Parts: sequence; C-alpha cells; structure tokens
Amino acid sequence: MKATGRDVGTGKVITLTKSQPAQLSLFGDFLPHGARDSYSNTIELYDAIPKYFSNKQRMAELRQDGIFLKSLKRSFRHRDSYYELIIKPARLIDKHGQEKEYYPSYQEELVEEALKKIAADRLNGVFLNDTAGVQFTLYELDQELKRQGHAMKWPDLVTSLKICRGAGIEITGPDGQVEVESSIFPVVALANRAEWEKNPKGMRCYVQFNPLITHSINKLTFRQFNYAAYMKMKNHLARWMFKHLSHYYTQADWNMPYTIMQSTIVTNSYLVNHARTRDQMRYICEALDELKGGDSDVLSHYSRNPITGPKKKIEDVKYQLTPSLSFISQMKKANLRQKEITQKALDLGVLSYQTLAEEYARELKDEAGVPKKLLKYPTIGRG
Repeated sequence: MKATGRDVGTGKVITLTKSQPAQLSLFGDFLPHGARDSYSNTIELYDAIPKYFSNKQRMAELRQDGIFLKSLKRSFRHRDSYYELIIKPARLIDKHGQEKEYYPSYQEELVEEALKKIAADRLNGVFLNDTAGVQFTLYELDQELKRQGHAMKWPDLVTSLKICRGAGIEITGPDGQVEVESSIFPVVALANRAEWEKNPKGMRCYVQFNPLITHSINKLTFRQFNYAAYMKMKNHLARWMFKHLSHYYTQADWNMPYTIMQSTIVTNSYLVNHARTRDQMRYICEALDELKGGDSDVLSHYSRNPITGPKKKIEDVKYQLTPSLSFISQMKKANLRQKEITQKALDLGVLSYQTLAEEYARELKDEAGVPKKLLKYPTIGRG
C-alpha cells in the first residue's frame, strides 16, 4: 500500500510504502486494557536524550541579530555509557517572510509526546518505508492536547511540527561513532493551506518519528508509563524525573528507595538553569514536591543528603526517593506487560529464544561489571 503527501521541509510530494509489522501492535497493547487512555511508552535511549531547550526567553537572548542560533553541544549519560549530543536549530520563515531559528522546546516535547500516544492508539501508528510514524489530523492532535491541559492554537501546532522537522540531533556514542543523525521528525507531510481551510478537521497529516523510535519498536525496548499523569505535570524537571523513574526504576519498592545525585540530574536533564548548588537543590526539590502526593502520586516521600567539602561548602546532594503505592503498582503493571509482550513476540516469531538468551547473558555480564556492547542505530541524514 502506498501513501503520499507533501513534506514541509522540502516542499516535495513524497510517496511511501506502508507496512504493519507485529511490533507496532505490541507498541499499543497496554495493561490494564480497560485504562489504555492513561498509558503510553517510554523509548530506550531516545527519551534519555536532553534534546529540548528549557527557556524560551533565554533562547530569544541567544539569537544573533534576532535570527541565528548556534548549535548546542551537550553530554549525557545513559546506562553507564556517555554520549555527546549536537542540537541543530530549525530555521522557519513566518507569514511576513522573516526568518528565525528555534531550538526544540517544551512545547515541541508535548506535541511529540501527544503524537506518540496517538500512534499507540486507534491504529494510527504506521510503518512507511520501514520507519515508524503516525497518521493524524490537526483536529485530533488539538483535541489530545486539550484533554491533557495543553491547548494550543493551530498555527502554533504547525509551527511545532515544523520545528521538529527542521531541528537536527546528532548523537556520538562512547566509541566515537555517530549513533544517529536525524531531525526529530525526519518527515512531516501536511496538506496545503487551501485544503486545510476547506476541511480543517479532516486534513490528514503524517509524521515520521526519529529512527531511534523505530529501532526501539523493532527491538521491543519501549516501556509502559502513565502518560496521563506525565502530561498533567507543570514542572519540566518533574516530567523528566517521572519518565526517568518510569523507565529505569523497574523494581520500585518501599524497601528499595531510588538514589540519584544532584549532579546526575543537572548534567543529564539540562533543565536546571542555576549555577549555585543551593539554587539547584531548591529547584530540584520543587520538581520532587510535584511528584509527591496530589494528582501525580509518584513519591511517598524523599530525603536529601548534602555532601560538603572544605569550609562546609555543598558540593553535591544525594536524593533518596521512596515510591508511592500507586507508582509501585504502575511498575508492576509495566513489568507484567513487558513479560506479555516478550511472550507474544516469541509466539509471533519476531523474537527468538536465542536472541532472548543473548540479551539475558549480556545483562548478567553487566551485573559482573563487563561493559555492555552498544546497540547500533541507523545513521540517517537530515532530509
């Protein structure tokens, strides 16, 4: 089956071949089945990338001549390996013909998360040219964001899609090899403005996800998390922390609190815009407070242990996070879903027992302190 559309990046009409691999149906199979509207997936490696800029006012200050932004260079850690990241800004032309460059921000984060949810629901997720993507209407995207408390005007939605199409990310792994080079959305196909104005609710759109998302779906390395709770959070760092815990804190238990250093939060999230350690601690506690009780109900409580150096100067802070009963229940559901997906993949033949045994052997080596072999991701140029 073929699908066609006009890419907003190149302006060219593109034709893509449609497929429906078994892994895509597993991507949208959540537990419990009756509450699927509340759940989506975290993506291995991709969701650990600090690709969003946290402060639009600071972004405006960084623009040279009100137009140009330099590429951002960042380092982050993922599963005991260190990566280098380059974020290349997107250049857009507004309705007045003026050019301006943008880093992807929290607005693009919310739009991308909503599209991943739409891809997991209602069979909107597709593989075109063997790459994961989503078919939707702007009306569907608008309604999904409204349901989650993040309503945007339609022109702003289109702007966010264009920023994700134009903003590039390049990741270099620990061995110095480029793991992936692509825009956040390598392809964004929209109908022209005349079609949009004629039938705004029915105008079909297509977004191709970053190749790391395709890799995660193919390798079944995604994990269920509470999307509804995530989208309700106001603090950017609280959202980052919640997704981090949802993906890595798989054995959440009162007797096994999660420990994380302040320096790790600062260097991996790039969302703590304070130089002084005390100011960083205050902002991190604000994020943790949002995770404690209320609608989020992720943490039962947390403690902080400042680590001091000469003259009792605070050099770092150790945080110990105790999960709530609700979060422990969420992790148990995610673990059960992971087991079910693995069994279904074995039954369908998209996963072999040999591959499963090899993965288990690698995990045992990890526990013994042997470095885990890097997964190789496809290298795709921007456009």
